[in-house]
Amino acid sequence: MVRITPFGHLPLLPHIDTNRINAVLRALHWCETLLESTLWTPATDGTSMSLQRTMNGQRIELFPLEAALMDLGMNSQFQTGHLPIRLNAGNACVRSLNTRPRPLHTDMIASMILLLGTSEVDPVAVPRTLRSILTAEQRASLPPPRRREPYVAGRPSTSGREFLPESQVLELSAQHQNVVFTIQFEMRNGNLRNMIAREEVLMETKEDNGSPQVTSAGMSYNPSDYHLKTVFDMQREGYRNIATDRVTKITIGGHTYSTASAQDDA
Repeated sequence: MVRITPFGHLPLLPHIDTNRINAVLRALHWCETLLESTLWTPATDGTSMSLQRTMNGQRIELFPLEAALMDLGMNSQFQTGHLPIRLNAGNACVRSLNTRPRPLHTDMIASMILLLGTSEVDPVAVPRTLRSILTAEQRASLPPPRRREPYVAGRPSTSGREFLPESQVLELSAQHQNVVFTIQFEMRNGNLRNMIAREEVLMETKEDNGSPQVTSAGMSYNPSDYHLKTVFDMQREGYRNIATDRVTKITIGGHTYSTASAQDDA
């Protein structure tokens, strides 16, 4: 099945959720509506349409149909997580903020049509990778980059969440070695993280009984000094640290331990 859109033919596979298809089609319609009152110029290559503008000698191209393909899980010429935008014929590397749920790429392209569709552009709103389209005066008016606070390892949480006692978490870990468990903990940026992990995976072999064990060998610091413990993340298939002093929920050895701050979906 193929749907004819203002920006080209959009293939629709049977397994794609109908609600998502409708959302993408609404976003394409939004793009078409916005186009009527902007300075964008449609350009067709025979199969699909792009939108083009030249600002201060810089050529920008937007690809609404490519955004729709990405939202429907189909192959696109653009990298996943990036918006289908080109600057001077090269990928502009514009990415959305890491929000959940992530907005549709097609909706974000519609926002770009609106943002860059007039002669008066808000310089602050222009993505960093597109700021070459601004005048020298506009770039000079931009606020200085926000200074990132230095990271202080082991700094206590200020979120107000309730955590399991660290001694309890460490004791449970010691009692149930070499098993898969689930844990929810607060990361240092304040967000909750859910992880399916295994404490002991083959990295080094204990001399006493030959069982595999995660160790801090090769690290430039001892994780336990900063209330961290190294485990193997079963979903990301790599070694990660969990914050043992910020655990809101842990399921291990057939039992679940949690606080009032635990969330079902973090």
